[in-house]
Amino acid sequence: MKGQKYCSFCGKKLVLKTLRDGTKEKYCSTCDHVFFDASSPAVIVAVTNANRVLLARAVEWQHPHWGLISGHIKAGETAEQTAVREVYEEVGLKVQDLKILKTYVTKDQDFLMIAFKAETNDFTIRKLKELQDADWFDLGKPLPMRSTSISAQVVLHVFPKATYIERRD
Repeated sequence: MKGQKYCSFCGKKLVLKTLRDGTKEKYCSTCDHVFFDASSPAVIVAVTNANRVLLARAVEWQHPHWGLISGHIKAGETAEQTAVREVYEEVGLKVQDLKILKTYVTKDQDFLMIAFKAETNDFTIRKLKELQDADWFDLGKPLPMRSTSISAQVVLHVFPKATYIERRD
């Protein structure tokens, strides 16, 4: 909705209106409707197997860092269903012991990331074409992640002693 300039009901140009709480939101005076910016819900999953964590790299990433499996929640799907589906679709692993950890908002505030931890007994990764790579990393060694990323924050939430290799972008 951030880029929305016109009312989705009548087509009139939106204006900013100051609400009772002092915030300014997009408003259609014809329909008397306030349009709130909303984050899109997505999941991010720390898949673990004993002392290892699954990390992945998307094909389009230009930076050298790795991240966790993540994806958008589809209409009619729960966050838990999305977490299980995304892991299976991206790396072919079935997970169990799914636990919700925490929520995060991306820097640009476009996504509300719902973080999960999941276990798997399977080591065999069958990566999807959208991934450049996916692999298991030992949590006792520094991980190739940007320490300020949501992925790194999730790993640190699950494994407080995790460390990271700081690389330049």
